[in-house]
Amino acid sequence: MTYVQYYQKSAISNALVPACGDRAVVILDGRASMCIHHVDARRFNGVRRPVYAAYAICKGRTLADSKAISAIRAL
Repeated sequence: MTYVQYYQKSAISNALVPACGDRAVVILDGRASMCIHHVDARRFNGVRRPVYAAYAICKGRTLADSKAISAIRAL
């Protein structure tokens, strides 16, 4: 499974922290290229979800068993 994990700024330290909830993750098409994953991450930000500050592309068998395959990128 390949997905986008969105990040928001912490109110306490102004650092980027993973956003919580079902709107903070978008499942992507695993057949698409990494370039398309980045385009989709930017395109889905703010669509039926809050506008987030950054994102990372992650991959794994499940959400709990996954790792980031891209750096955290600002939006």
